[in-house]
Amino acid sequence: MSSTAKSLGACVTVGLSWDVWAHNHQNMELYGESGALFVPDPNFFGGDVTLAGESGKPAVMKPWQHPLGRNNWGHNNSQTDVIWANYRGAGLADMADAIMKRRLPRCDISLAAHVVEVMTAVMEAGVKRKVITLKSTCKRPAPFGPEEARNLMV
Repeated sequence: MSSTAKSLGACVTVGLSWDVWAHNHQNMELYGESGALFVPDPNFFGGDVTLAGESGKPAVMKPWQHPLGRNNWGHNNSQTDVIWANYRGAGLADMADAIMKRRLPRCDISLAAHVVEVMTAVMEAGVKRKVITLKSTCKRPAPFGPEEARNLMV
């Protein structure tokens, strides 16, 4: 690791791809100082999360027993039958619940604006080849735990 990376604190290399044909990568791979994390397609909620540490041997993490991880949607074609956990409306359901209960939704405007700033800063840092200091911040949303998910599915 370079001395520049150490001075910045946490340093992760991120490789993302879910919109290209025939790649051989996981949909999301995070490479850190102590290991690598392989995450399933972020468009859905199911799939294995795999961690590889110093041994270099990838191990599937024990799945969290969460209602949004259950397979509920299928797609078949002549090549394969695929079943996913498709709960893409969960964020909208949380927002509706938040409005009714007069609380901030987990993805409120400050989080959305911060995410956009982070994404544009990543692009700008690549173009300018320098560290970009963010101006925004946001409060970390509460976890969307199993009980909250079950309550929205009633």
